[in-house]
Amino acid sequence: MECSDVKIPLSGAKWAANSEAYASLIAEHLTPASTWLDAGCGWGLLEDDMEPLENWLAGRCRRILGLDLAVTRHRNIRLLVQGSLNGLPFADSSVDLVTFNMVAEHLDDPAKAFAEVARCLSPGGVLIIKTPNLGHYAVLGNAIASKVMPESWRLRMVYGSDGRKAEDFFPVRYKANTMRALARLLGESGLRVHKTFALRQQAPFFHKTRTLEKLLMKITPTTGLLVCAHKPSPA
Repeated sequence: MECSDVKIPLSGAKWAANSEAYASLIAEHLTPASTWLDAGCGWGLLEDDMEPLENWLAGRCRRILGLDLAVTRHRNIRLLVQGSLNGLPFADSSVDLVTFNMVAEHLDDPAKAFAEVARCLSPGGVLIIKTPNLGHYAVLGNAIASKVMPESWRLRMVYGSDGRKAEDFFPVRYKANTMRALARLLGESGLRVHKTFALRQQAPFFHKTRTLEKLLMKITPTTGLLVCAHKPSPA
């Protein structure tokens, strides 16, 4: 795939399709002059085994910052800041691109977080969100489990489908996890949605339930939402 006459180093592997779609959208909005904030950064820009693409993206901008509630290490970002999405420690109009990779589903107050992003974005700046789709069978099941199960039980169930360590799991809220909710909340914050993508589930999560999951994948194929919104420039 190419973006602005620059070839993006994508693998084309099925397992990487959703993350590479997210990376391609980021690449569309990076320039050598960009300041990029990866909010809720965790310890990597993408998934395991995608370091070459991560490093390529990080090298496409002037400066990349990572923000999280507790940050001690990161594969690709050197400038790490501890802080909350509800009160970003950055000046007005100080960043050109903000990314939320699997972050929106954890927000207690997405409206406040999006308003903070809008404040910090420069005119014409962009917010890119990748988040689970509440209409997907597994995501809806996890949302219900988070309300009716003890958290330790729910996490034990999730561990079977995810290779992350226990410390990389956080409570889920799902307050901004439909396209309609995202469009409304982003619009209320002053951001305009200009691109949306439905990310499809690539394979069943569990081997033992493979047959059932293949049926459910046909009924609810969209496992994730990818949304790009921009801050309008003054008239």
